[in-house]
Amino acid sequence: MIYRKLFDWIDNDDACEATAVTLHSTHDPSSDEEQDFIISRVKSLIETGVTIQSITLTVCSNNDTEYQVEVLSDFINVIKNIYGNGDAIETMIMKVSIKEHHWA
Repeated sequence: MIYRKLFDWIDNDDACEATAVTLHSTHDPSSDEEQDFIISRVKSLIETGVTIQSITLTVCSNNDTEYQVEVLSDFINVIKNIYGNGDAIETMIMKVSIKEHHWA
């Protein structure tokens, strides 16, 4: 069940591909709706039942910054700060665990 939900999640974004347990999601930083889209994609990924191990965000800015988001509760604040600074996210890399049961 969890695998089907994860593959459905990947299939819902033509800019997303999975390699092993790493998901690479490339975004269009020129889109005004991109911030909300990225947040909704991470929320929907959590709803599949996978455990997110880490998220790396590559930011389009003057200095090509990378952010590591280790505490998921900070994720929305990090996104809002990036866009609040006038920057945008170009690539989001998420490492996930896809065990059927979280306790296994």
